[in-house]
Amino acid sequence: ASLRLFNPREFNQLLSGAAAEGPGGGGAAALDVSDMRRWARYSGGYKHDSTTIKLFWAVIKELTPPQQAALLRFVTSCSRPPLGGFQYLQPPLTLHKVDCDAGLFAAIGGRDVDRLPSASTCYNMLKLPNYRRAATLKAKLLYSITSGAGFELS
Repeated sequence: ASLRLFNPREFNQLLSGAAAEGPGGGGAAALDVSDMRRWARYSGGYKHDSTTIKLFWAVIKELTPPQQAALLRFVTSCSRPPLGGFQYLQPPLTLHKVDCDAGLFAAIGGRDVDRLPSASTCYNMLKLPNYRRAATLKAKLLYSITSGAGFELS
């Protein structure tokens, strides 16, 4: 009975989080990266001031709104932030360090880590290799979030 208080759009927003509509009602709105960062947690050896974490937040700010939505879907299985902000995301967004290094000859040649980021959506966890360069992190992250592979392919 009390559900009649909401129109379909409002009800969807209650269930799925903030609407991702930009100007003109069409595209995804930019994520509130500062809110996302404020409530993020770190594990596996990452801390808020780790080099890769600093690179990650810089890269996220550069992404287009549709890319940010794809990242959120990749990590949480939902392309919208929770209603009220990331403080309500349970479990909290976690950036987990995947410790891997470029091979000896690759490191001497200046190459970065080849491994792709992965996610555990049940835990809202992004498993992020310890990249040394923003360009590598961005390229690997974009590949991961746009490749379309899901858990059903594991």
